[in-house]
Amino acid sequence: MKVVRSGELFPRKYKLGILALVVLLWFLLGGPFYIVDPEEVGVVLTFGRYTSTTEPGFHFKWPWPVQRVYKPAVNIVQRIEIGFRTLSDEPPSYKSFTNDREMLTEAQMLTGDENIINIAVIVQFRINSATDYLFNVRDQYGTLRDIAESSTRLVVGNNAIDAVLTTGKLDIQNRIMDIIQYLADEYEMGVHIVAVQLMDVQPPQEVSAAFKDVATAREDMQAYINESESYRNQKIPQALADSVIIVNAAMGYSAERVNTALGEAFRFTAVAEEYRKSPGVTTVRLHLETLATLLDAAAVTVVDESAGALTHYNLGGGEK
Repeated sequence: MKVVRSGELFPRKYKLGILALVVLLWFLLGGPFYIVDPEEVGVVLTFGRYTSTTEPGFHFKWPWPVQRVYKPAVNIVQRIEIGFRTLSDEPPSYKSFTNDREMLTEAQMLTGDENIINIAVIVQFRINSATDYLFNVRDQYGTLRDIAESSTRLVVGNNAIDAVLTTGKLDIQNRIMDIIQYLADEYEMGVHIVAVQLMDVQPPQEVSAAFKDVATAREDMQAYINESESYRNQKIPQALADSVIIVNAAMGYSAERVNTALGEAFRFTAVAEEYRKSPGVTTVRLHLETLATLLDAAAVTVVDESAGALTHYNLGGGEK
C-alpha cells in the first residue's frame, strides 16, 4: 500500500494554478487599482459600507468583496428630457411628440384653463453630493425624471394657456426649477438643479390653426395699442407745451393790463391832486392837452370866402 504524504495532496503546480486563477479573477473584477477621471470622484465601499471618497487620479483598492468603488460624474452637467429624446448628436436626431406616440403621451399636459398643450422640457442638473446621490435613492435618474415631469405638470396646471405659450414662460421655468430642487432636497438626492428650459410649446395639431389666428389677432391688437400709445406720447407733450405758451401769454397780458391800470390810476390821482391845488390852471392845461392830442390826429382845413382864389388853408397836424 502506497502512503500519500500530506504535502502531496496539492502538488506545487496546482497551487500555482489556483493562485493564477485567483489573480486572474481579481483583475477581471477590477484589479488592485482603479482610475478616477477628472469629471468623477471615487466612492469607496469596504464590506458594503462607505469608507472614503477619492479625487481624480490613480488609486489602489482591495479586491471584491472587500472593497468596491463607484465613480459618479460630479463635474459635468447632466440633463433630463421630457417630451422628446435625443437619439444622436452627430448628426442631430430626435424623436418628439410630433412624430412619436409615446413622446406625445409624455408631453401632453392640461393647463389651468382646461386646455391641452404639448410641451418639451429640458432639466439640467449636477451631482453635488456623491454619497447622497448613490445611497439615498434607488434609480436616481428615473426618480429625478419623475419629479421633473410631475413638477412640470403641476406648474402648467396652475397657469392659463396664454401664459404658457407666450408671456409666462420665464416665470414657469423658474417655478418648475424651484419645485424640482425642493423635492430633490426633501429626498436628499444630492443634486443641484442648474436650469429648466421649455424647448417647444405647441397646442395640439387639431387646433393649431385656431391658436395661430388667436396669436395673430393678439399681435394686431398689440400693434394698435403701440400705435395709439405712440400717438398719445406725441400729442401730450405738444399739448403741454401749447398750454404753457397760452398760460404764459395770459400771464403777460394780465401783467400788462394791471400795470397799465395802475399807471392810469396813479396819473388820475396825480391830476386830481393838481386840480385840487389849482383848479383853473389844471382845467386849462387839460383842455389844451386834449386839443393837442385831437389835432395831432386830425386834418384841419380852413375855408376863407374872402380870400379870392385861395380859399383853402391846410393847417396840417393830421392825415392829408
